[in-house]
Amino acid sequence: MICNKLQKCAEEQFGGKRMTECPNNNFSNCMVSSDQRSKVKCEERRKKYILENTMGNHVISYKMDGGIVKPDRTVPEGTCKCDYLFLIGGSERSAILIELKGVDVTHALRQIRNVLRFFPQFFNSFSHVYGRVVSASSVPDLKANPDYVNLARVLRKTFRGNIKIAEKELSEKDIGLGQR
Repeated sequence: MICNKLQKCAEEQFGGKRMTECPNNNFSNCMVSSDQRSKVKCEERRKKYILENTMGNHVISYKMDGGIVKPDRTVPEGTCKCDYLFLIGGSERSAILIELKGVDVTHALRQIRNVLRFFPQFFNSFSHVYGRVVSASSVPDLKANPDYVNLARVLRKTFRGNIKIAEKELSEKDIGLGQR
């Protein structure tokens, strides 16, 4: 299942409302948090991404893999999707697609790219869309890798964003998302 209510859910959350009808029948399957906490994080198997919410904006954290996108008869097992999605409210709304990966960083890039394809209209409604990969191993030099080059170009040109890759933990401030 690929959630067809993501846009409505995000709008209602940013508006301080609760979704009345959820395709997952339970928000806890996909929504991790929705508030103005100072730090929003996701972690799996000793890999961690932390967003410091210095502006005090409303931030929604969604679980993509197994939440917003989960296997069923329409979505085959093994479909590429990233792990998390953070949405940042404010005057210029931003989205961060996050993959917490073991060692195959190239596959992580494809997972982020695939989620952009699942929800093209949704991501076009944001001022900025960023991609983040946290790997368990050292970060390879990907500057010539076609998956890296294509994703970096799409994020930069289409979504005024960027891609960042880190080893084990990536912590960044909301005001520094656009910096290299």
